[in-house]
Amino acid sequence: MHPLLSAPRNFIVVFVFWLFICCCVAMLMVLLATNANIEQPYAHSFVLILPWYLFFLFICFSNYYLCQLLQFNVYSLPVVIGSQFIALAISVSLWLLLGFGWASQMDNVGLLEGNYFYQRTFNGHCLLGAILYCTWILIHYTYLHAVANEQKKAEELQQQLLIKSIDFTSVKASVHPHFMYNSLNTLANLSLVAPEKIHDLCVQMADFLRYSVNYSSRPQVSLADEINHIQNYLAVERERFPEKIKLNIRISEQANAAQVFPLLLFPLIENSIKHGINSSTDSGFISVDATVANETLTVRIENSVDPSGTKADSTGIGLSTLRKRLHAHFGVNFQLYTKTTDGSFIVQVELPFTIHLVTQSAESLA
Repeated sequence: MHPLLSAPRNFIVVFVFWLFICCCVAMLMVLLATNANIEQPYAHSFVLILPWYLFFLFICFSNYYLCQLLQFNVYSLPVVIGSQFIALAISVSLWLLLGFGWASQMDNVGLLEGNYFYQRTFNGHCLLGAILYCTWILIHYTYLHAVANEQKKAEELQQQLLIKSIDFTSVKASVHPHFMYNSLNTLANLSLVAPEKIHDLCVQMADFLRYSVNYSSRPQVSLADEINHIQNYLAVERERFPEKIKLNIRISEQANAAQVFPLLLFPLIENSIKHGINSSTDSGFISVDATVANETLTVRIENSVDPSGTKADSTGIGLSTLRKRLHAHFGVNFQLYTKTTDGSFIVQVELPFTIHLVTQSAESLA
């Protein structure tokens, strides 16, 4: 159904506006027939034009379905223009024929010069019919284009929300079971060899889990919060691998205030532990650097790799999920690089730099 016909209020507005156009056309035709010496020119003009042009409105409405069929993204421009030109010629020709028939019947209402008035104004009707029909073609294509854009944006938004929902769920599912399993084993070992460390480690575990659980209520966090989060995670990992992890964090003051989405760094640090430290026979290092330049936040994470060490199974899900989340948040305005060198693996993320004047620390998430 034509969108105007499905919305009565809009149809009434268009109908009233079309009546105004009909009245203007009737006045114009009186001027065109001034030299024809027609008696009662206004009566002839209005009786001929009002019903005839009102019927033409519904002929123009029918073009909507042709516009739906002949989409520019489906057919080439020459095909669309050629098809619409043929439709214009047929529609206007039938309408002119209908006008001739109506003019022939005007003598039944006492207007004996209907045919003559029609003939005197024929060229004007041909021109106006073509202009009005082309105008409705433009209106229909403009409307269809706007609807298509709105649907596309709605689908993109729905896809982004779905990606975020799926990725948040997957991140949560990977964080809590692995972390709790490793942490409980670490606490059990510490209870035998160094019970005095258990309290501080439990506090860091609680901070880590509190941040992981509550992050979904915030669309953004500061990079400083993210750094604090991974430091709590690494505190537990250091107890699992004593003297094996050398951590080096260098974050510029400007980068600390940068706003990022939650759990940006955790999958990268977890990969550094799993594929770097845990797979190495000797001690290793993890280096985290963050800087801001040219309105771009650059985060670089490097970890040692032991070529002779045990290779952990890699699913590639961590980086793949992170890339999807980055795309959902920033579209194409991000970069994610990975590089393997002799003895190290590097991940670099580049994001648009944003900052909130009032920031909220991770402690306030409780």
